[in-house]
Amino acid sequence: MMPLTRQEIEILLDTPDRRDYVVSAYADMTVKDGFSNHVELHLKNQARAAGKALTEAEARHQLDANIEAIRRAVRSQDDPRIKGLAVFSGASRGLLHSVPLHFPVENLLVIDEEPFVLPLLERWFGEPVYLVARACSDRAHLFEAYAGAVEPVRHLEREDAGDDIQRDKPRFTYKKRFAKTQHERLHGTDEDKFLQEVAERIDDQWHTGRFTGLILLGQPQITGPLARLLPKELQAAVVEHSAHVTTGTDAEVAAEVARVIEKWHVDRDRQLLGELESRWKEHYHVADGPTDVLDALQQGRATQVVIGSRRDLPGARCESCGYRFGAPSITCLYCQGPCQSINATQEILRMALRHKVPAHLLRRSDGPDPLARAGGVAALLRAEANWAPDAEVARASEGH
Repeated sequence: MMPLTRQEIEILLDTPDRRDYVVSAYADMTVKDGFSNHVELHLKNQARAAGKALTEAEARHQLDANIEAIRRAVRSQDDPRIKGLAVFSGASRGLLHSVPLHFPVENLLVIDEEPFVLPLLERWFGEPVYLVARACSDRAHLFEAYAGAVEPVRHLEREDAGDDIQRDKPRFTYKKRFAKTQHERLHGTDEDKFLQEVAERIDDQWHTGRFTGLILLGQPQITGPLARLLPKELQAAVVEHSAHVTTGTDAEVAAEVARVIEKWHVDRDRQLLGELESRWKEHYHVADGPTDVLDALQQGRATQVVIGSRRDLPGARCESCGYRFGAPSITCLYCQGPCQSINATQEILRMALRHKVPAHLLRRSDGPDPLARAGGVAALLRAEANWAPDAEVARASEGH
């Protein structure tokens, strides 16, 4: 199964300006009939909590239609590799979108005016996707590693693997099997036609997806020349050279990839927290808290977003002008329009994805949030704000 694609998430980001409901459902597909039982119980609680809005006949009819569409989507999913399923249904706006998930989720049902996509955005930004190449002198295997799973995507084998090795030939004449001999008059491994083909296939596969890095598994006498044969972009993307037994199982490959991913998380956390500490000390190009981070994203000043261990930061969105705020608000500070409550973490990640701004999520933990002093979220900036988001200043500067 392929990892989440940008298109699967983007279709849910730009929702029309409507006041009807979208039902967002996350189903745990590892427990048979678990979601069906959960829906019935959760619906009763939702109907009780929603009060008057759900007692209206039309609203209740649309809700029932959405729930039935979700049930059908869950029942029709029979791929045993799928661990979870996200379904978004808005019958009145013609929305029905299912996203198979390669990772487990808790059963969840959310009724709101916009799709609840925070679990998808957490995975998109929080789980690196790696391209893995395991190579020896005769064969190579390419894998995609995502969310703890390693999936084979391509296999290559040397065409002349069964031929005899030709030795003691004059320099620069064609040799069928120069990769397996160390004779001083034969070509070096860097000129191996098979490794050149492997490098080309790695390059092709790299451009088919969104990869955080490239992992090379194999013996150093193979992975070293293979790395040098890659384009410079991919040479810079190599995050690990691992002396790995090429006859190992896929489970051993998965274990090695898990080690690399854990190392990536630790190193990335340390690097970004160090950068933030330095900028806080110098008061240099850093935004603290949901409000300042949302301002920076909406003004195109953010270059990197760092989110702490909390995922429930409250916020608001103006129903008239669409401006986002990182705190609950009844009226918009700029157009005085009415505001609705939103999850500020989800909104920050939505905007980061839309504007292609990198975002890094620190691991959830029971301990103190490393970004508590910054309000749970911070951003590295390319420039400070050149205007003051204050109502009095805005009125005083009107017409200038």
